[in-house]
Amino acid sequence: MSHNLHTNAIIHFTSLLNRILLSASFSSTWKMAVIIPLKPLKDPTLPLSYHPISLLSALSKILEKIMNSRHVWFLEANKILSNVQYGRRKGRSALMVLSDLDAQIYEAEASHANLY
Repeated sequence: MSHNLHTNAIIHFTSLLNRILLSASFSSTWKMAVIIPLKPLKDPTLPLSYHPISLLSALSKILEKIMNSRHVWFLEANKILSNVQYGRRKGRSALMVLSDLDAQIYEAEASHANLY
């Protein structure tokens, strides 16, 4: 993986993130978001026409990605997730859901046809 940070910066940043994870203490400033109203497609004079987005600290987003990957790894390694859980899992997609549904329909039709 290519990066532009100096090795010392990576070492200090990694140390900081590890201390946060070990202490289970997350800075309240990292939880603060800047809310930006996106330009409306409807009437700009109506407040409900605007769609807000939240911009979080880059450090907060990096920590969030690390935590997510650790949680997913734990859940996958311990086989906690159901086999029919597809959302946000590697190697699983909406097409797999549709394929499984198609197979279930086919099996139901076949078993129904065998009844007669």
